[in-house]
Amino acid sequence: MKLFKHACIVGAACLSTIASGQNYTTPFNHCLLPEAYYDQLVGESSGDRAFNYIMDIAPYERDRQHADYQGHFMESEYVVAQLKRFGIANATIEEVGKTKTWDGVSASLWEVSPKQVKIADYQDLAAILGQGSKSADVTAQLAWIGRGEAHELAAVDLKGKIAVTEAAASRVHDKAVAAGALGVISFYGPRPLIDPLQIPNSGIRSENPTFCFNLTPRDGYALRDRLLKGEKITVHAKVETTEEDTDLEVPTCVIPGTDPNAEEVIFTAHLFEGYVKLGANDNISGAAALIEVARTLNELFESGRLPRPKRSLRFLWVPEFQGSIPWATQHKEILNRTLCGINLDMVGLWLSKSGSYYCLHRTTMGNPHYLNDVAESFYHYMGATNKSFVATGVGRPEALKPVYSLTGSQDPFYYAINAHYGASDHEVLNDWGVQVPAVIMITWPDNYYHTSGDRPSICDPTQLHRAIVLAAATAYTIAAADEQVALAIASEVSAGSTKRLSLKAAEDLSALAQAAANQLPAAYKKAHFDQDALLLNEQATLESVLELAPNSTVLKAHIATLQSLINEKAQSNSKEIDAAMKARATLLGITAPKRVELTAEEKAAAKVFPHATAKVKETGYGVLRNIPKELIAKYQLINGGSARLSLAHSDDIAKLTTSGKLSILDIKKMQDAQFPDADSLTDITRFIDMLKEAGLVE
Repeated sequence: MKLFKHACIVGAACLSTIASGQNYTTPFNHCLLPEAYYDQLVGESSGDRAFNYIMDIAPYERDRQHADYQGHFMESEYVVAQLKRFGIANATIEEVGKTKTWDGVSASLWEVSPKQVKIADYQDLAAILGQGSKSADVTAQLAWIGRGEAHELAAVDLKGKIAVTEAAASRVHDKAVAAGALGVISFYGPRPLIDPLQIPNSGIRSENPTFCFNLTPRDGYALRDRLLKGEKITVHAKVETTEEDTDLEVPTCVIPGTDPNAEEVIFTAHLFEGYVKLGANDNISGAAALIEVARTLNELFESGRLPRPKRSLRFLWVPEFQGSIPWATQHKEILNRTLCGINLDMVGLWLSKSGSYYCLHRTTMGNPHYLNDVAESFYHYMGATNKSFVATGVGRPEALKPVYSLTGSQDPFYYAINAHYGASDHEVLNDWGVQVPAVIMITWPDNYYHTSGDRPSICDPTQLHRAIVLAAATAYTIAAADEQVALAIASEVSAGSTKRLSLKAAEDLSALAQAAANQLPAAYKKAHFDQDALLLNEQATLESVLELAPNSTVLKAHIATLQSLINEKAQSNSKEIDAAMKARATLLGITAPKRVELTAEEKAAAKVFPHATAKVKETGYGVLRNIPKELIAKYQLINGGSARLSLAHSDDIAKLTTSGKLSILDIKKMQDAQFPDADSLTDITRFIDMLKEAGLVE
């Protein structure tokens, strides 16, 4: 009994030592950077500062004044002023084009009968005036049209009245106006049960626009109930809008590397999403985080606490798409020496309050690149070191390497690694005509996205801090990579490749196990094709690491070894697929297919290896949009009402021709492996025929 008691005391003491000393390991507890470098990035960066930048730029959604369109925008001047204050002397504002934009001047909506009550005013909240509205000064009775369906419109006399709807104004405006309405009042709320005070950042797009007022669901329901009770409500709507001419501005700076002839890594964040919308998370948070990334890295380099990398780091704050597209078109020489890009879009959301995650969206197979695995590695590291583990101590031990902010949460790091998502500026870099692999880091889901509720209060300084560290660590690892780091990155890619091959095999094995007799051959073929596709992608991803140390024979040999090992893993998975297929066939009482049988069309496609021509990069961004109209009409595959290929799919098919190493059948396999709604082999073949006729592939 005494011996047992002694053992318990010793055991408790050991547990206490482990818990207090943080002497334990966790999954993914490895860092591609030296720990001392990572610690410097964490310590120097600040989510509180980034939050303050948000407060400075977009404390609320304000009415942009006419003077804002004269000269540079406040946001552009603010970014450059901060950068210069941090000692980045080359910060400047590039003007990459001109544009026209709708702008509200004033708007008010008053009930004049039976009450005298102000319903809405543009100066109270800019979102109440639907974008695209035209000037008006009318007094009219309200008419309830529900969701604006045909039967609802037919039941109401709208002539000379203002339609009230619970549907989005953009959906019902034209129909209501065609029926005689003078304008529209909408209280559509994308998430009324979450936030009854949200007004969407939306409006009307019409050849004959009138005006639109957006009310909160809370106020809209009250107005609806009065109308449904039969009240006759008359309002006075007064609207003044204008159209402004302005420059497309791109604040930018470069933190130079030690080798002026070396490649670059690019950061992007959109500072503007149009000029009347000002969202704290979307995307002033990304712009603010990027300011802090620049400050942090510059300070660490200048102070000598972090070795200056060989490669330069370029920062772009753009008007979303409107600015990134012309910038890319005008700077092909920069993009030709750019290794990769990181786009920060909506990075500050308080995750636990919104049930959200900080998502990394990888590139597609059309842009295989080690950037994905470098970024993913830091996500895993941040996740492992910013939470406690029940198995590692008594009670709740502290996080291994907490990244918190003074005024932020102390939440675990909630994150997700996802497939490609393209609706932001990284897609400009990923374009076939640009060919710079780029990822997006983004908080999602977002309960305040594109609404008046997108204010600083929904942001978390701790999440901003983590976003800054992740972006900076990923970019710095690549910018500073030498032969030794390149070897480590290659091993990171290889580890990820093994995992991805196995996960896809598990998915296909599950499908095989459930396949009916008539489905088994197709499921068997898909399982093998998926392994073929992932193997091709992973081999190309490993090969991309060579650009970090192209003259290293050690790196070349290491990558060749890793490629061979990945090939062995794919072969092992294929053997498991064969075994599973045989077992399933036996259970079903049918004869198992001996091999994957190719159709005549597949055999033909396996013999054709399309290779992109020099014309692709000479054309630059949007090369697919520049295909002659007569070819578009001839093939009817893209850009038309009867288009069979989405622009996203067609762009990735095109990108898969870049190396010239993939057959059309390989391309089909890769599309099937990454898209659940992949296109037919016939359409892919015809699409490549069209590219050939356009001089884009040979």
